[in-house]
Amino acid sequence: MEYDNFLHYSRQLQMANALGDVYVHLSTLKTAKSQFMFTRSLLHKHKMLTTTLFVDMEYNNEATSTIIRQKGNDFFRAKELRKAVDTYSMCLSGSDPITECHALALGNRAAAYFHLGMFEACLKDVRAAMMSQYPDKLAYKLFERAGRAECMLGLAKQAKESFTECLKRLDKVDMSAENKCKFREAINIAVAQCEARLEERKRTKKVPPAEQLVGGKNENIPALSAFVELKMSKDMGRGVYATHDINPGDVVAIDEPYICGPISDHTEVCHYSGCLKLDVALFPCPRCFLVYYCNKDCMKKAKKEGHYYECPIMRFIKTTPGITRMNELAMKWFLKEYLKMGPKKYCLAVNNFSKSKLDPKTRGFDDNGQYKSDNFLTAYSLDSGVDKLSIDVLFFFNCIAVNMLHYLILSEFKIPESCLGIVGASFVRILTVLDLNCRKLNINAPSLSFDQVSQITLVIAFTLYPTISLFNHSCDPNIKRSGELTDRVRVMKAIQPIPKGTQLFCTYGIMFRGHNKESRQKLCKDLFKFDCHCPPCKTNWPTCHYIPNRLSTLNLLNPTMVNTVQLECKKFLEFSKSVKPEDYRQHLNYLYSFIKLLFNNVKRPFELYEDCLEMIYNAHIMHTDEIIRCCEFPV
Repeated sequence: MEYDNFLHYSRQLQMANALGDVYVHLSTLKTAKSQFMFTRSLLHKHKMLTTTLFVDMEYNNEATSTIIRQKGNDFFRAKELRKAVDTYSMCLSGSDPITECHALALGNRAAAYFHLGMFEACLKDVRAAMMSQYPDKLAYKLFERAGRAECMLGLAKQAKESFTECLKRLDKVDMSAENKCKFREAINIAVAQCEARLEERKRTKKVPPAEQLVGGKNENIPALSAFVELKMSKDMGRGVYATHDINPGDVVAIDEPYICGPISDHTEVCHYSGCLKLDVALFPCPRCFLVYYCNKDCMKKAKKEGHYYECPIMRFIKTTPGITRMNELAMKWFLKEYLKMGPKKYCLAVNNFSKSKLDPKTRGFDDNGQYKSDNFLTAYSLDSGVDKLSIDVLFFFNCIAVNMLHYLILSEFKIPESCLGIVGASFVRILTVLDLNCRKLNINAPSLSFDQVSQITLVIAFTLYPTISLFNHSCDPNIKRSGELTDRVRVMKAIQPIPKGTQLFCTYGIMFRGHNKESRQKLCKDLFKFDCHCPPCKTNWPTCHYIPNRLSTLNLLNPTMVNTVQLECKKFLEFSKSVKPEDYRQHLNYLYSFIKLLFNNVKRPFELYEDCLEMIYNAHIMHTDEIIRCCEFPV
């Protein structure tokens, strides 16, 4: 993961002949607070901070925009729909987003898209028009259009809601009683069809059973199984270890993200951190039009947690160097907690954390000895890797923090001057915690499968799972994510036998089958700042093309089992040729028994073991529902 415009700040200072002493001086400062305040003073001194949030955006006057929109209407009536779309788009690009003209152009373009069969595009424009200045007396048209588009996309539940809202709006319409009656009758028929489709789906839909942690919840870490504990090791520090034998398929963690957000502008993901649902068309924030929500409830919740304060500065956040979505996530995290706690309590919590000498094993636990993923200090205490950052990267993060908080202050967000150093230092830590841990957990973030045959997925969100972060990395993981790919809640299951006393490992996206030892070690060092000590790295396991595929005296652990193992291997080969990937889930018990047999009797790596492991993981993964299947996501 590279940083955008990494040299932005250093280049400006270099041009001013001021960079030479900056890194030297920054490295002498002992506290994060002093580093932030030094950076802030430096950027102010060299006039590197914006002086106003006012952006002079030129729009055509309303009369011109109206003329262009009416020309689009002429094309629409003449059924020249492509020309109508282009003309409405021209009107939109030159009209102020908060005007009625802009909203009407959105609604009209939605109608053109509908008749072109572009139902997703239609729905997106309808939702945008709903959040704009669309005339209330015409709003029934938008909801009818939304319902029709949702019907065509197979979204029966959403269509029913749109039609129901359409009927409510119909009472305000200036229409003859006869026409109103006909219109209402047509909509009621559409609602009945939606209800029938929903009832049919309810009868045929298979609801997966609720997952349960093996052994119940851990007494001190509720998101973990009672069959595990935290222990320290010389090579890896804190890690999760089995206190009982754990079998393939056992659930070892069920975690919710502390904070999360979409990874790009191209995926239709609700921006509210407590939701993260996918939809074919989202509602844009009516103030900034830069973030989107699956419904107005999520929009209200996000506003309460701080988006109201983000709105005026969203355009500036998007142009800040670094990783745009990570910067947005950092701002969301800061505002959520700062508004909840207030300046005094927030600064006290941050200050106490920075001054305390933390036990590495109990870092992130609260005063009651609990480690909870929804706790601010639990997330805040995650490893940030800041002590391993080069001085230029540390300076870069401090510059981002200075810029982001400067935008907030310009928007009249109140941060007491006496708190600024502590708040700024906390923002730097938030950025570095996200940068390190979101990289680690990308493999566990909500994803979308776009090629079921080859099991390729596209990550759709940045997520911070504090409890899953307790698991260390192995290039041969014995636990992996399970369940619906797009789920916000992340379930982790064992995919190999894990004997009592063994450490539980997930993967940070680096697997021995696809990378040789040298490249794996380099990735771990460059991205995560550690040396990997997993078995494939210690004994230099071969990559997939060179893994042994035959039994011999060299890889048999128990010679007395040779006949049984050979027979079962032959059965597995026949099984793997005859069963399709989508049917693996029906045969999980067989796969579990086979991998346990090999685990106890065959030295790894062994091709059939690795193949069975892959089948188990694929069987644990479920694919998305009808909403996702009708979305188009660029790869």
